Amino acid sequence: MALVFVRTRQPDKRIGFSVGKRIGNAVCRNRVKRRLREAVTPLLPEIPSGYRLIFIARSAIASEDFSSICKTVHYLVHKAGLI
Repeated sequence: MALVFVRTRQPDKRIGFSVGKRIGNAVCRNRVKRRLREAVTPLLPEIPSGYRLIFIARSAIASEDFSSICKTVHYLVHKAGLI
């Protein structure tokens, strides 16, 4: 559903989202980006500074509900060792 890439040793904390054209039209891609952004927002205080995260959406994310996206984002951040 999504991947995360982590880069360390940066002075600040930055988070980016990548949603390719295979996901759907512009409305669908923007909806996916908004959902990912809202899923990451509660985790921001827990993520230490000095990391840059890039979330890459896969095609299955377009049909998922918001709670499933939140669980996936939490799992990915936890798996990366940031929480």
